[in-house]
Amino acid sequence: MLSEAQKEVKKISYEAHKKEIFTSSFFITLLAEQVGQVAEKYVAEGRFGKDIEVDIADVIVVSLAYLNWLEKDATEAFRKSLEKHEKAIKRFIAQ
Repeated sequence: MLSEAQKEVKKISYEAHKKEIFTSSFFITLLAEQVGQVAEKYVAEGRFGKDIEVDIADVIVVSLAYLNWLEKDATEAFRKSLEKHEKAIKRFIAQ
């Protein structure tokens, strides 16, 4: 499902990250920064903020880079996440 996207991100950044990044704190900080940028744009410009979709996609790219660094499969992780999401939505609807 996400294997092609993960491969593309890997081609761009895997070697640099493996060589230069020694703890996951880098990726956690980068993810927090990217999410913060989305939040700031939404607060300032609303859901139609200029290129907000690119800012959201940045979160996905960083997440894929992090999964590459961890040497984890994004497709399998995504499948498991979808299962969790479905269960949560079903609980939400049942309330």
